Amino acid sequence: MRTLAAALAVLLVPLAARADILPEGHKGVKLSLHVDAEVPAGKALVLANTFEGGTLIVPGTDQPISWHPFGGEMQLRLIAAADAEAIKTAAANLDRDKSKPLIAAGVECAPPFAGVRTIVDTSPAVEVRWTYRASFTGSKCSAELVKQEYLDATGKAVPAPPPPGEPKPTNAPLADSANAPPTPAPAPSEPAPVKAAEAPPAKAAAPESASGCDLGGSAAGGLAGLALLGLRRRRRA
Repeated sequence: MRTLAAALAVLLVPLAARADILPEGHKGVKLSLHVDAEVPAGKALVLANTFEGGTLIVPGTDQPISWHPFGGEMQLRLIAAADAEAIKTAAANLDRDKSKPLIAAGVECAPPFAGVRTIVDTSPAVEVRWTYRASFTGSKCSAELVKQEYLDATGKAVPAPPPPGEPKPTNAPLADSANAPPTPAPAPSEPAPVKAAEAPPAKAAAPESASGCDLGGSAAGGLAGLALLGLRRRRRA
């Protein structure tokens, strides 16, 4: 088991080093925890999933802690005091396999929370501190997060830095109008359809005369009509 723990420690250090490469414009910060509590006899508080695997908590003190994302989110738990020494020894040896079942057998006091590794370098903060207030009823534990503070080098609370985010893209330079390609001319619109000319109205037929002859007919037709009219008059006479 000790051989495995030593190998794990050797493997974890390079992984942590690679994960700790600071993004541009960021800096690392220290972490601490403060827990106000009157722990019942035969019990102890431990912070699970710290860098060492588990860190025993001394109530009423500002206690430095270390954390790495590979360990998962941290959580305050109540354990049997008889397991405290074994957890402390395992943490010193980075033997997480040994401390994990002892911590898991404890009672949850509060929801898990993630630590902080880096903040923007424009912030005056150098430390992040979580303050909890824990209470106990029988074998149950309840812890309330009172505050999360960002502290400067003098221990004074300062405003929380903005959350880390992706750098904003710079504005692209405007194109040179002299070298810019000409704007294509708009496509010509289709000509409107030409409306067909209406046919002229048909010429009205010439009225017929009383004799049934077409007065608007040819000259021959007119002469024939006159001759017929004279013949009728002769017969009547």
